[in-house]
Amino acid sequence: INDFELLQENPNDQTSIKITSPNAIIDPSNNDIQIFDSLIEILNNDGQDFQIKSGNSNLNNLSNFIKVFNNVKISFLDKDDYYITTNSLNWYLNTSIIDITNPILINFDGTMIKGSNGIYDIDSSLLNIYNINLNRNIFNSDGKQEYQLEIKSDFAKWFKNENTFVFSSNKKQVESTIRFNY
Repeated sequence: INDFELLQENPNDQTSIKITSPNAIIDPSNNDIQIFDSLIEILNNDGQDFQIKSGNSNLNNLSNFIKVFNNVKISFLDKDDYYITTNSLNWYLNTSIIDITNPILINFDGTMIKGSNGIYDIDSSLLNIYNINLNRNIFNSDGKQEYQLEIKSDFAKWFKNENTFVFSSNKKQVESTIRFNY
């Protein structure tokens, strides 16, 4: 199929999902869809919430499950420089949970965060990230680096609506390091 487009309303909440692609293949034996260069837009009552771009996606119509892989980029559209990259993610489209199963690299307005994996809940706008390493360079008004902040923790939660991070660790303290430049 050329110029593929699929729109799905989620009956459990107020979101809809729009999947577009220049090319897709439908398997006639099970109606599964192999999607190339896909763009998945998640729309809520206020408009577009975020989008997922990838090289490939496979949609299982029977289970309503999509596997997104090959250079995955999640962009939060109400924030200009907020995105997550990974190799793949899994999502049952009738739920609000996106399971990011591979290492992730997060860029939130110049703050780089690495994690082993994560889970994003669309309904609560909550991102859980595991095995965190955050690095942030702080610059003065002249553009010269003043210091670098590094945080390591077992997991972190990002509350999208408040744009707030909370770092935690199980049986040890969260490690924080500040390196000053002289």
